[in-house]
Amino acid sequence: MTADELYQQAFRSEIAALGPQSLCDVGCGAGGLVAHAQALGIFAAGVDPNESRVAEGCAAGLDLRRGSGEALPFPDGSFDLVTFENSLHHASEIAQALAEAMRVARRAIVIIDPWFDLSIPSQAVGDRFERWLKRLDRMTGMVHWDPIPAGQVIEACGGGPTLAIAVRHVLHLTPLTRAGFEQLANRALPSMGTPEFSAAYEAGGMDREISSIRADFARTGITEAGALLMTIAK
Repeated sequence: MTADELYQQAFRSEIAALGPQSLCDVGCGAGGLVAHAQALGIFAAGVDPNESRVAEGCAAGLDLRRGSGEALPFPDGSFDLVTFENSLHHASEIAQALAEAMRVARRAIVIIDPWFDLSIPSQAVGDRFERWLKRLDRMTGMVHWDPIPAGQVIEACGGGPTLAIAVRHVLHLTPLTRAGFEQLANRALPSMGTPEFSAAYEAGGMDREISSIRADFARTGITEAGALLMTIAK
């Protein structure tokens, strides 16, 4: 089983332990979690801004809606759970997406998102590389935020005494290969012909940073992200 499969299994076990009768998955893509929930007899729907992915899921018989996490198309308390499966860091406004999730959820929101253990050298370099890649993505117009600390999520949800908050981290150290590193590090190349991008790349010191990361990779290697798992129950 790969690390990603282990993290997905942990997330779905977290959901199953709550025994929901309904859930809404925010940033659902083509509806993998929605299909999984339906197979367990849970009423499930999903929301995603990508029209083609939503159409793909709808063609498979899933209840998916095109929309954003910042404005969920459901009344208050429509679902037992609202879930974010590696999608919160793609929300344009993280606090607003969490506020909407709290509004629509009757019982809880459940989140999985990337996380690095900075006490491990290969993870610390991985975190640096992740931030470089996400900065690169934002330069091309993608919404792709840096790893989100648990405290930021709690604060955005109100963090009051009426909330029951469970936080845990899952990590299976998976080395990034040299070939994989170089493939990712070269992701900027197709955009370098765009004057605005190349100017921003140079002004931001992106070349110096990736050279420094490459040197650290040679010393310690890079291990891929672990997972932050959070359940915030009302």
